[in-house]
Amino acid sequence: MKPTGGPLRIKYNVALFPSISEPCVTITEYTDRQPKKLLYLMGAFLLIVVAAGDYLTHTNLILEFSPLYVIPVSFFAWFAGKRAGIFFAAASVSLAFAIRLRHIQRLTAVWDALLWLALYFGTVFILVQLRKLYERERHLSRIDPLTRIENRRALRESADRARSYSERQGLPLSIAFLDLDGFKVLNDKLGHRIGDKLLALTAAVIRKFIRPTDTVARVGGDEFVILLPATTSEDAAQILHRVRHNFEVAMQNKRWPVTISVGLVTFSPPLSSVKEMIQHADAAMYAAKSRGRNQFEQRGA
Repeated sequence: MKPTGGPLRIKYNVALFPSISEPCVTITEYTDRQPKKLLYLMGAFLLIVVAAGDYLTHTNLILEFSPLYVIPVSFFAWFAGKRAGIFFAAASVSLAFAIRLRHIQRLTAVWDALLWLALYFGTVFILVQLRKLYERERHLSRIDPLTRIENRRALRESADRARSYSERQGLPLSIAFLDLDGFKVLNDKLGHRIGDKLLALTAAVIRKFIRPTDTVARVGGDEFVILLPATTSEDAAQILHRVRHNFEVAMQNKRWPVTISVGLVTFSPPLSSVKEMIQHADAAMYAAKSRGRNQFEQRGA
């Protein structure tokens, strides 16, 4: 993403982070964010509703309601884990057994309870395995496959969390936009294989010299964003200068004529939207590049 003139560039920035400007949260993601106590209360409520329905239908209408116990069992298995799923599977079987014990033969009730136990335990183990696969795919969908750092989607989520934390605590939030100078020339001259190695090395250098609480994401071909939560402009500048210095050393060792231009903006509460903050950092980066290669532009907002 290089400068293409005033009007075009403004239009391009508006669409730079569509996933950030239009976040989409699934029911699973929303529920996962809720406190564990609330999840247990929700699951227990489901179990009580099903047990009540089972009791009323079995005692008054002699209808079978027991398959619906799979709903609270599945809820606990998915959102609370295997142990919770097993516990509430046993609780569901116990409730269903107690409800039927007075109305059918004891042997039949025991047989039904064993069948329910097998069904619910099987459901728990299947859902636990599916949850593991879901978490694995969810993780991979947020990782850039080439550089093994976060992608745009993951950046949006990290930035949302950092923004909320800064707002609650009244702390500054710094965002840096980085662009490689000379990447296209090197990529065209030495080939995409070397270009890919350069991008992977860039990500590794950045990740090595930022803090564990910081986030780095690849948001374009040769563009990266560093999220610096609860970081003042002075501290953020020191981190970025360290990154730039070590990147320069890495390029000298490889004899690759590539430098890095950085736009850094520090925001103080009340904060703008994530999209707007990243656009400010993007504008600062282009201001740095307009002065030539290997430049650093720092702003406050």
